[in-house]
Parts: sequence; C-alpha cells; structure tokens
Amino acid sequence: MNSGALKTITRTMATLLLTLCGSSSACAQPAKAQHAHLSLISEQTSAASGTAQWMGLRFQLDPGWHIYWSNPGDSGEPPKVAWHLPGGFQAGDLQFPAPHRIADHGLTDYGYEGDVILLSKLTVPAGATSNKGEIGAAEIGADVRYLVCREVCVPGKDHVSLSLATGQNEKLSPRAELIRGAQARLPQPLPSHVYISATVRPEQMLITVSGTTTGMGQIIDFIPSDAQVIENSVRPLIFVDGAVSHIRVKKSEQLDHSPARLRGLLITSTKAYNVDVPVTPAKKTSQNASVPKHS
Repeated sequence: MNSGALKTITRTMATLLLTLCGSSSACAQPAKAQHAHLSLISEQTSAASGTAQWMGLRFQLDPGWHIYWSNPGDSGEPPKVAWHLPGGFQAGDLQFPAPHRIADHGLTDYGYEGDVILLSKLTVPAGATSNKGEIGAAEIGADVRYLVCREVCVPGKDHVSLSLATGQNEKLSPRAELIRGAQARLPQPLPSHVYISATVRPEQMLITVSGTTTGMGQIIDFIPSDAQVIENSVRPLIFVDGAVSHIRVKKSEQLDHSPARLRGLLITSTKAYNVDVPVTPAKKTSQNASVPKHS
C-alpha cells in the first residue's frame, strides 16, 4: 500500500471518529489540544446592551500541521463549535477565511496552517446581564472539536472561554487588531460591475469572468464550496482573453450529474470573492472551445 492510500485511510478513520462519536461516552474521546493551541478572543472587552461584536476562535498550529476549511477537499473535517452563552446572547455561524491548497501524497485539501482565526458574530441582547442574571461579567464559552493533520490526523477537542463586562460601554479589547485582520481575510461579495457565468461539458466546467475587474487583483485559483464537484488535485487552467478571464476546472469523477449551481471562492492575488452562479450546458459552437483544455 502506498503512502497516499495509507494517509487517505487514516484521515477517513479520524474523520469518522470525530463525526460519529460526537459527545457519546461509548466512543474514545478526542485528545485535548494536540498540535494546536486554541483560544477565544473578542473585539470588545465588554458586552454592551443591544450591540453585536466579532468573536474569534484562534488556532495556533504546530509547524507542518493544518486544520480544514468548510469544504475540506479530498479528506478531513472542518472545526465544529458548541457555544455556552448567557440567556438572550446569540452566536452566529462560524465564518472561515479564504483557505489555501494543501497538497500531500496525491491528496489536495483546503485549509490553514500556522495561525488562523475563525469568526462568529456575538449578538448581545438589550439589558444584558451576567450568566447569573446580575450586572458584572458575561461568561462566553465554546466546546470546539476539530481534526488536525500532518502525516496522520488527530481528532482534537478543547473548551475555551472568556469574560465580557456587562453594564458598560463598548471598549476595544487588546485583541481587536487580530479580529480586524481576520475580518480582512474573509471572502468578499463580488463587485457589482463584475459578471460571472459557468458552463458545463462532459468532463469540465468553464467559469467566465467579465466586466470591470480592475482592482480585483490577478485571478490565481478557484476553490469549490461543495464537495465532489471538481477534481481538487487538478489545478484550474486560467486563460485571459483581453478583458475576459476563463477558468477551466475538471469535473469530479464522483459527480454523476451536472450541478444546478457552482459555488466557491474566486481567489485573486489580493482577495477572495464569493461565487454562486447557475450552471448551464455549453453550446457546441461556443467560443469557449478556443480555451485550452486540461491535458
């Protein structure tokens, strides 16, 4: 058995353990904080009544280890969080920054190495008080489960928390700059003057970008939001024809139908942009035929 196949098996087993066991006492529990240091940071030091602020789950990973984006790619599992909040407080879905490709032994994953922050918007109700119903401190806690991988994958879990003062005005925290940096790395909506379409052929899909793309940066990649839509290990072929860019991606061998929509991230040299467009069949006489094909 080659190393790539062995790695696929070990990652699959680790992912199944993380997914199926959950909080069940019948399963061996994931280890706490191996190869990753987790912390919870906030934009403000207070939870001012009727306001909203960003919270951040910060992963500081050992060199060579990585965690996963919402679409992990060929293997893996994204982090999951269960919040523990005072009454009336609400935490939004995790917001993932744009990932990068992580290629190893024939697999291509989408994820993060080094230092990464996943954001969640915390909404504070009017008249917010502490967990005990008093003016004081609101305890914000999170149970986090994740998969961290290098040559092998290790399911991990951790509990992180912080206290926010209630009954006070907003005040920036010492970690506010980290939160701002994480916000800047979130994928952005496409500019209104940029147009994207997607067509499908038997083995490939073609993404066409037109309009006023000045200021967007050079297109360098496309990463799908949905699993088993494209072959992750085959990099997109990007062809520029004047003011129009064509991005040819290879359909996944697991895809037995044409998707109704193509969702993902358009990665440029400066930012990442959200893409969500309908997929239409390519016309036989389309000019798309002049775009180079994958070999």
